[in-house]
Amino acid sequence: MENGNTSSSKMNKKKMMIIVAALAVVVVIAVVVLLTTKKGTENNEPVAPVNENTEQSTEVTGVDGTPAEVVPLEEKDGAKAQVPGGSLVTKDNKVITTEGIVTENNAVPASPTAPKQTPVIPKESLPASVTKLDVSATGFSPNSFEVKAGAPVTMAVTSADRSTHVFFFDDASLSAVAIGIDPGTTRAITFNAPSKAGEYTFRCDVPGHAQRGETGKMIVK
Repeated sequence: MENGNTSSSKMNKKKMMIIVAALAVVVVIAVVVLLTTKKGTENNEPVAPVNENTEQSTEVTGVDGTPAEVVPLEEKDGAKAQVPGGSLVTKDNKVITTEGIVTENNAVPASPTAPKQTPVIPKESLPASVTKLDVSATGFSPNSFEVKAGAPVTMAVTSADRSTHVFFFDDASLSAVAIGIDPGTTRAITFNAPSKAGEYTFRCDVPGHAQRGETGKMIVK
């Protein structure tokens, strides 16, 4: 009987030691996790992105480096595109992006504040209000058109031959109004005409094309 009691006592002690060791391991893990979290906090490691910082990093600036003009939400919601995929036009004739940013004609083409060039669209689907130009090795047809000062203008350019063409204004104030088209395709762009009356020349910006006659003018009245 004495041997049996001794053996049972040894087994109980062994179990207790295993339990104590397991508890010690759990405590050590908890301490390590706590210290790691504290260290990250002391080093200013962010736990989650801060909305204010995110907004600041995505703020759009205009050509002059100041924040771009954004129309009120109700004005943006009431704006419409004159052609599929083009910039929007508000009720008071401002051309804006889909994000509500007022476009700048002197921006870098395709930049966040520039008027948006549409994807390829069928020429026959363009409404009558759109100014339509064909360009080929023989030049632009027509090679001039009239617009009202400050008014929204939607212009479509079609490559009428087997060449790629790039519509581009010579005046830096219209540098963002550019259209690139592949052979046989049509794209359009919507922008506000300059507020200053006069003639604004344009050309195909592909090297050598302007020299062979691919030029024209927009007359602002």
